[in-house]
Amino acid sequence: MIRANSTRREVALVHCRRYDEEEVFRSVERAVDLIGGIGRYIKPGSRVLLKPNLLMGAGPERAVTTHPAVVCAVARLLSAHGCTVIIADSPGAGTRYTRRNLEHAYETAGFTAAAAYPGVSLSTDTSSQEVSCPEGKVMKRFSIIDEALNADAIVVVSKAKTHLFTTYSGAVKNLFGVVPGLEKPVFHARFRQTEHFAEMLLDLNTCVVPVLHVMDAVIGMEGDGPMSGSPRPIGAVLASPDPTAVDIVTARLMGMDPATLPTINAAVGRGWVSPNFDEIKVVGDDEAAVAVPDFRHPSTHPAAPAVSFLNRQVLRFMQGRGTLTRPLPLPDPARCTGCGRCVLTCPVNAIALENGRAVVEEERCIRCYCCHEMCEEGAIDLKQGPLSRFVSRFLP
Repeated sequence: MIRANSTRREVALVHCRRYDEEEVFRSVERAVDLIGGIGRYIKPGSRVLLKPNLLMGAGPERAVTTHPAVVCAVARLLSAHGCTVIIADSPGAGTRYTRRNLEHAYETAGFTAAAAYPGVSLSTDTSSQEVSCPEGKVMKRFSIIDEALNADAIVVVSKAKTHLFTTYSGAVKNLFGVVPGLEKPVFHARFRQTEHFAEMLLDLNTCVVPVLHVMDAVIGMEGDGPMSGSPRPIGAVLASPDPTAVDIVTARLMGMDPATLPTINAAVGRGWVSPNFDEIKVVGDDEAAVAVPDFRHPSTHPAAPAVSFLNRQVLRFMQGRGTLTRPLPLPDPARCTGCGRCVLTCPVNAIALENGRAVVEEERCIRCYCCHEMCEEGAIDLKQGPLSRFVSRFLP
């Protein structure tokens, strides 16, 4: 496995307003060139895992997955560099990790077009192995898909999205896809607080270390992501060997204060980045020209650009008191189809089907929002209790 140079903090940002195949390729190529070119990170002839955000497969127009134009652009760049490129991901926790489900997800997301380039293929290998993570803070072992372990290098191609549980889903969070699908609920059951879940994600990023990150921020997802939010144009492609740096810059484009994001806070705590982020340098096009200040945040984490230091500390204290400060996922019987995906997804067995409709046991629910994330029908709403209403109003 090739490790990224952890001392680099450059993030390339290139304006890209639409998913035109050639425009996206030129933008990706220029972004990678701005940080040294593909040859700086990958040797010709390498076997490369190209890891997109697949979730469980969704049409490109929904902004749920990495857009196929960006996946194709990175695949094309690696193919031209003489690499063997394997596109692989493990779908979300509510999808069984099988060959058939992978094929369906690739087709739905539009990734099959990438296989037209020489040396590029879509993996349906579902094997995995347990590996040690000696540098981990909260995790010392992970189950990792074989395609990640067998690669000479990994390139992650993320999607700029909001997330009900972690607020933001980007480069650091995207690597969670190398953990086999139905093993993901175990992590949600074990790490119920966002700050603990973030520490686990950073451990994973020390166990499996991509050499390059490309961010699809042409159109992001706002609102209640990562599945049920709404597409929102941003207009950029970003690239860096540093996932934390990519996430900091992307979060700013999405109108978020990076200091409020769990994975960024955890990275600051580990000394991976300074609290004021002054070592991060954006190269390329103007960041301010594509920033979206009114980007809609998830309903579990209200936007608060002018939060005082005291308010932040009080909010963090309350959020750490337990799940009662977070909204309860509530299936809508009128929209629920009784597919059972949420039952399969729930890490603590808090959901059951009654009369063909999903029902959540409030006392058992840990508010990880896996059910909301994996519901294709968008049938799960969020119900705020007294404490969560107070938290949501505490910040201006």
